[in-house]
Amino acid sequence: MTQTGDKDKGKEADTGKPVKSRRASRPKVKTGCNNCKLRRVKCDETRPQCIKCVRSGRTCDGYPAYKRAGEVVLAIAPRPDGIASSSTSPPAITPASNGLLPSRPIIVRKPQRITHKPRTTPPPTPTEPTVARFAPTVYLPGGISFDEQEGQYFQVFRTHTANELSGFFDSEFWTRSVLQVSHTEASIRHAVVALGALYKTLEKASESPPSSPDSNNTFDTAPNHYNFALQQYGKAITRLREALQDNETRSQRNILISIVLFTCFQSFTGDHRAAISQIQHGLHLLEERRQESKQPLIRRKEDVVEDELVQMFTRLAIQAKSYDMAFHFPHPYVIRLTPAKDPTSPQTPSSPSDTASAASVETPMPDAFETSQEARSALDTICERIMRFQEALSSYYQGPNNILPASIQSSGLGFRTQLAQWAAAFEPLLETRRRPKVTNTERAGIDVLKMIHLMTTVLFLMGFSTSEMDFDNFNQTHFKPIVDLAKEVVVDEELSLAQARCGKEARCKHKERKLNGWHSNPAQFFPGLAINQPGGYREEDGYAHIKASFALDLGIVPPLFVVATKCRDRTIRRDAIKLLLASPRREGMWDSILSGRVAQWIMEIEEDGMDDFVGYGVGSMDSAVVESDRRVMVKEISFDLQRREATLRCGTRGARDGDLDPRAKETHIFW
Repeated sequence: MTQTGDKDKGKEADTGKPVKSRRASRPKVKTGCNNCKLRRVKCDETRPQCIKCVRSGRTCDGYPAYKRAGEVVLAIAPRPDGIASSSTSPPAITPASNGLLPSRPIIVRKPQRITHKPRTTPPPTPTEPTVARFAPTVYLPGGISFDEQEGQYFQVFRTHTANELSGFFDSEFWTRSVLQVSHTEASIRHAVVALGALYKTLEKASESPPSSPDSNNTFDTAPNHYNFALQQYGKAITRLREALQDNETRSQRNILISIVLFTCFQSFTGDHRAAISQIQHGLHLLEERRQESKQPLIRRKEDVVEDELVQMFTRLAIQAKSYDMAFHFPHPYVIRLTPAKDPTSPQTPSSPSDTASAASVETPMPDAFETSQEARSALDTICERIMRFQEALSSYYQGPNNILPASIQSSGLGFRTQLAQWAAAFEPLLETRRRPKVTNTERAGIDVLKMIHLMTTVLFLMGFSTSEMDFDNFNQTHFKPIVDLAKEVVVDEELSLAQARCGKEARCKHKERKLNGWHSNPAQFFPGLAINQPGGYREEDGYAHIKASFALDLGIVPPLFVVATKCRDRTIRRDAIKLLLASPRREGMWDSILSGRVAQWIMEIEEDGMDDFVGYGVGSMDSAVVESDRRVMVKEISFDLQRREATLRCGTRGARDGDLDPRAKETHIFW
């Protein structure tokens, strides 16, 4: 018997009570999930949700952020030798879903409200290191390691890019879901780092001298950030391809998240063809899930896809479809919302009458929306159903430019009613947007929703008309409110940034560009996205603090493009074009500079022969209306955002391809 045992035995004899044996002391584990830590139980640390929480039916609240003692932020390293500074992104990959095994179930969480503050300054940029050394490997939870350079871009994504990509609406997909899964999926991790590098590219390319943090840092340059983004995107594609070839277990949820990230990267860099292909593949996977949900339980896949991810693809599909309707892409870059040539699919009607009956199914609508997110979900549902309706009928009625016969307009009256009901339910929320407690981001989101509603109403009603003259009915009721709301968004953004960055106007140095001739142009390093357009309207409108931006969601660009190309009120049209060119932004695949240039060309064709527009009611022809025989519509736009060039074709509305069209014109533009 040991000495300790003898002592314990002696104590037991003295007191007459058994002595409890002591547990061996071990270091305390602090990396478990939050739920297990609160319950004081051992966590298995499985990600993104631990098995112990899943098996007990609890919601795993995730893991605390990993903190490293004495963490030092290092400079972005320069581009490695041998990496060409090409602006062409790597080719997109379409991951196949066949043969993939499902992962463990994913717990669906109720979205929480997140309030984003407007971005006022770029993320901090460190200085160049003075001592050359190898970058150590940094450990993050989940077993995936990355070096300091990748780690810094990851932090840029977490602190800045995620909020920017959300656009005018809060999104847990970017601020939580993507970050969680990036700890376990290498391809997603590399894609996140690539997007962080793209954000730094845009920040540096759009930076004005008054706000440059350090002009002597040769490492922190737009070309270096962009080349690193291309490298990381290539690694993400390669890792996903290897996983599919090796038949690694991969949930459809993670595949769908990968597709969203790849679509975001391709839209960011101007590769719209690859982005459309990615969106189409994601829709195909979701359609497969719908079919499997009807199968017996034993044949269903176990992984769960959150509603927010499904809504993300719904919005991407609406975006791609609206892009095609405006620019008329050739096949195979025409997005399809319904399965092609699949008569057994519940999404494909067997006759036009079935399609018409689908329009009569009303979308549940409250008397008044409580939040903008609720209104947004309802509007997304209506927009998607309208696009499915038009797509299905277009396959039966082969009209010019997919215009449906006016004789069947009554079959879509249900959608007109639903749009009116949405407007009534949204009105109380719209009236409260100027209250003091409403943030600029919330106000802009409300404005954007109303703009998209007005645009959807116009395009749906005009989907049955072959006359451009009918657009005049919407000049004051729809087109002017769209421009007014867009002005509100842009002016609020400008004032907020000016106040945050410069304070009083007297101390503002950003307007010096007008005096010394300097202007920033991210197109010099960043493909497709230009900060300003020569001959545009930035100087006279004074939007000196708004930088070029990117968001994956739709915003003000599509509605303004519709106004700029379809409104023949000379004042309203010019205001729309000014806003497109004066506040450069890319919303998904929609580029404001390209949209503004297209609208300028259409306006010049239609107003050829009219007196010059003076403005302010001074010109004798300011209120003149474009004659019917001068009006044209966009027939096709073939463009390359990476080279910043486009070929535009226009012609008579209602004229079929191949018909003799005296109004047909074509031009090639650069920007």
